[in-house]
Amino acid sequence: MKRCLDKNKLMDGLKHASNMLAELRTSLLSPKSYYELYMAITDELRHLELYLVDEFQKGHRISDLYELVQYAGNIVPRLYLLITVGLVYIKTNESSKKDILKDLVEMCRGVQHPLRGLFLRNYLMQCTRNVLPDNDDDGGDEDCATVKDSIDFILMNFAEMNKLWVRMQHQGHSRDQKKRERERLELRILVGTNLVRLSQLECVEIEKYKKLVLPGILEQVVSCRDAIAQEYLMECIIQVFPDEFHLQSLNGFLKACAEVHQDVNVKNIIISLIDRLAIFAHKEDGSGIPSEMKLFDVFSEQVAQIIQSRQEMPIEDVVALQVSLVNLALKCYPDRVDYVDKVLETTANINKLQAEKLEFQSQVSKELMRLLKIPVDNYNNLLTVMKLTHFGPLLEYFDLKGRKSISAYVISNALENETFIPTQEQVDAVLTLVSPLVQDETDKPSEEDQDEFSEEQGLMGRFINLISL
Repeated sequence: MKRCLDKNKLMDGLKHASNMLAELRTSLLSPKSYYELYMAITDELRHLELYLVDEFQKGHRISDLYELVQYAGNIVPRLYLLITVGLVYIKTNESSKKDILKDLVEMCRGVQHPLRGLFLRNYLMQCTRNVLPDNDDDGGDEDCATVKDSIDFILMNFAEMNKLWVRMQHQGHSRDQKKRERERLELRILVGTNLVRLSQLECVEIEKYKKLVLPGILEQVVSCRDAIAQEYLMECIIQVFPDEFHLQSLNGFLKACAEVHQDVNVKNIIISLIDRLAIFAHKEDGSGIPSEMKLFDVFSEQVAQIIQSRQEMPIEDVVALQVSLVNLALKCYPDRVDYVDKVLETTANINKLQAEKLEFQSQVSKELMRLLKIPVDNYNNLLTVMKLTHFGPLLEYFDLKGRKSISAYVISNALENETFIPTQEQVDAVLTLVSPLVQDETDKPSEEDQDEFSEEQGLMGRFINLISL
């Protein structure tokens, strides 16, 4: 191909290019090997692109060539050549950009084999990434491309790529399912690249994101009903778009979380979003969370709906979501003790938690301990912890070992921070809270570890020094 192009034999060069591209019709390669072949071939196509740009500068018509390559014998080489020539056509004729982009993204539907189709559309995305229109104003010319055309182009390419990616799961024998899942995970970045490019469009501001971009993405994510795709793409949305966009579109995103497949780990998605917004709230530039935004209320309501809609969610995941809500409340609203108490109340009302005492070191027990330790560590003030009216009732859900562990943690924190207890009423409340360290419990074992008992009593002995009646 290169030798022919060097000799200005364009038609012969295109014939050799077509033969080279025919190698991409193979179905015998693994995704990794196909990727290596694809990279080698597309590198060679770069020479053809540069040659065509040079030809245009010499006065040759690219539009004729765009028509000509559509007669290539096989559809895979034809579409790769069409994209390559189409890119040069766009670069040399701005007025045709809108029609050519629409033409290319629709013609790529001709390849429906999942692996071949994914890489073809990835080539389309890579070739056009620097020529996509990123302007709001069409100057009164209906044929002039704007950022809306770019959004439509990328969303259509994304939707088609996601369908191809999901279809990979259902090809071949059922015994190869795990292998197919691994191969799909290797290819996920090809689909995610579309969302990255959307996030790079400078003219996509919050309103366009809320009305055009996010609804378009979520419609495809929810409708595909594939757990691997949904989990990856929801995480992608969180990572690639700005925090300001997430703040203004929370309800839509969280409602979609409630509609995804039951196998999707929604807990991780929501925790990822909460953690990101909690960090954003502490930005030093002062942008942070707008004061009029009821961020905690929105998350609290939507998380409750998600839990309600997913009855099969493991109880430890339900508690983990409450942990993330407490973190959000403490980071974004440090003065609102009532927000933390509301989360504890919600947790205390979880039916599955009330069934039996939680065994020490079980997964649920660990998550619930995390939930109770966070406010203790954050406030570093036992008197503030005592304002949490649902802290004590949650302690009752643990077995004796768990209750003693939390009680000792609370007392140790008071000792470290020298929190003095000034009134009789507060002393009584604290001693009631840490009763497993003060009095015999009904579920006390017949034999007690003496070293453990001595350590607990020593802790309470030191605590007495903090009582300043």
